[in-house]
This record gives sequence, structure tokens and C-alpha cells, in this order.
Amino acid sequence: MRSVKRLATRMLAVMSAGLLTLTGVANAADAWPATEAVPGLPGTPVPADVPGTASASGAQCRDYFFPVTESPESPAVLKEFGQLCTSDPALLGKQPVQILIHGGTYDHTYYDWPYQPDRYNYVRYMTQRGFTTLNLDRIGYGHSDHPPAASMNFDVAANTTHQIVQYLRQGALGKQFGTVTVNGYSMGGLTAQVEAGKFHDVDALMVHAVGHGLLTPRSTLRLGTFAYPALLDPKFADKPWALDPAYLTSIPGKRDLFHGPQGTYDPEQLQVEDATKDTMSATELADITLRTYTDQTKNIDAPILWSPGQYDKIWCGTTDDCNTDPMAANEASYYRPGVFTKYLVQNTGHATLLGYGGVDYLREIVSWLGERGIRGVQ
Repeated sequence: MRSVKRLATRMLAVMSAGLLTLTGVANAADAWPATEAVPGLPGTPVPADVPGTASASGAQCRDYFFPVTESPESPAVLKEFGQLCTSDPALLGKQPVQILIHGGTYDHTYYDWPYQPDRYNYVRYMTQRGFTTLNLDRIGYGHSDHPPAASMNFDVAANTTHQIVQYLRQGALGKQFGTVTVNGYSMGGLTAQVEAGKFHDVDALMVHAVGHGLLTPRSTLRLGTFAYPALLDPKFADKPWALDPAYLTSIPGKRDLFHGPQGTYDPEQLQVEDATKDTMSATELADITLRTYTDQTKNIDAPILWSPGQYDKIWCGTTDDCNTDPMAANEASYYRPGVFTKYLVQNTGHATLLGYGGVDYLREIVSWLGERGIRGVQ
């Protein structure tokens, strides 16, 4: 009975946040500028009418589909979903924008978490402090197009992200964003690193739950028993793209891999994780493994805040504590001098934002950006 009451309370909170968001957008409809075509990009972003995407953040949000291609040579134009949120649409272009890039088996919900959004919702925290957020579903995830999973890797992810950066900078949403930063989680963090190192078009990047030297005996065993083909999971039974065996998802009941020891996270998170989980590509999983043994991150010349969760069982698999793990100790050597800042997020795991220590990471981001002259505008 208590679990039913908790579930009802959680659903009521999400529905209330969604109603607030929709009301805010309706009242400010005239403040949202029209989209515009940008020369050299695949098309014009269009407002998206996608059921069930009301933000739990309480911010004013609008959904878009961004036309992107997997590579400059690709003729196929795909749609990438993004939700733009702000405290006030009249401030678009004046506020710095943070592009948010989720990891594998998540979608944009990771940053717009529906459970206790006053504590775990990144979009809520940042928009309340004067930042605009653009929360993406990467290609192959969520409401974005799903190409053959074998085509997905981090060059593709970086290329599509670069196009979205250019849409923002060149005014495709009706306003030009002069300050563009990126926050990437896990596979999204590697996406941000490859994009920044290749295109040099963001002002700062924050990455968490990704690093170098992935394969330890424990991390290999854990990853090998975590995922199975999405076509085997009832959650994706009605998705035609899930018939592609290279789309993977987490085995039910395995989401504790993303969290630290008991006492570092709310056990209710595991139910929300299984209810909101997404997929990932087998080729991306292979690609992230290979790239953890390269120093391509030395191409990054923008400031970067690197932040693993203390109890990351995937990246700190030698000691299971990033305070003592050699992976975390060696990470700075993979970057050029002067750009790298290390901040270990205590009391949380691989899903850094979703453990009890995640709010400390939010505070650190705002402080770190402010020290680099990037501040919210209210």
C-alpha cells in the first residue's frame, strides 16, 4: 500500500510539473521566436508536437526537431529531438545555453528527471539560475530518428551535435546564442569531447561518468552481464527499430550498476530507472571502449570540467572508489595543459546526478562556469 501511495505521489508531482510547464509556454507563446533557415545546414528546426514530453522541471520549454546528417557526405537527413528550456523566453540569446547530452540506455529524461525534480532535475536547477538548456535525445534514442544501430559511433554523434551547436549560434531558433556550453554524461560525455576536439565551437564543456582505461576485470564482467538486445524487452516490443539486434538495453533489475553502495542513493531510483530506460547501440559500446585508450582529448582547447561520481563501478573498476582508483588519478595526462579541471563528486555513482551527492555537482558547475566568466542571466 505504501509503494502504491509513493507511486501515486510521484506521478502527481510529474503531472503537476508538466501542467506548470504547459501553462508557462501558453502564457509566453508570443515570446518564442520563429525558427529560421541557416545556410550550410541540412534544414530548418521545427517545433515538435510529441506527446508525453512535458518537462518535469517547471521551466518554460519548447520541443524541436533538428535536421542533421550523420556525416558531411551523408545524403540522409535525420531528425534529432531537443527540448529548449528557460526561465523566460524573452531572455533567449541573452542567457548562456547548455546543450545536454545523455548516455547509453538513457534519453533526455536523465537531465529532466521526473522523480523528486527539486533535487535531481538538472534542467530545473540550471534554468532557475539563469541558464537556457537544450536537452537532446541523441540520434538512435528517445524521440529522435533511429537509423541502423551499426551506423552509430562517436564521430556520428559529434557531427550531429556540431550541427546543433551551429543552429544555436547562427540563429536557427530565432535568436543567436553567443555562449554555448555542453554537459555530457557517460557516452554523452565522450560525444562532447569528440565534438569539442574536432570542431572547437563550444565555450566550455562539462563531462561526467566517462574517462580513460575502461576495461578492468570487474568493469568488463559488469558490462557483459548488464545488457541484452532491446527486441527481448517488453518495453520496446512495439518499436520497429528494436528488431535491429544491435540496439541493446539493460536487463530488468540491473540498473543498480549505475549507483553506488546502499546509503548513497534513494532505492526508489531503481524503479524509476527501469520505467524510463532507453537503449544503446552495440557499436557505440564498442567505440567508447576503444576510445578510452586514445589521447584524442588533447585536441580539446576549451576549458573542461571532468567529474566522475565517487562510486562509479564502470570507470573506477579497480577500487570501486574514484578517490583511490588509478583511472581517476591518471586522467589529467590525457589533456593539454591549462584546460582540465578535476572534480570528484562524492557520495554518488555512475549516474552522477541521481545519487545523493549529485546536487554538489550542480553547485560546482555553476561556480566553475562563473570563474570562467559564464554566468546565468535572470
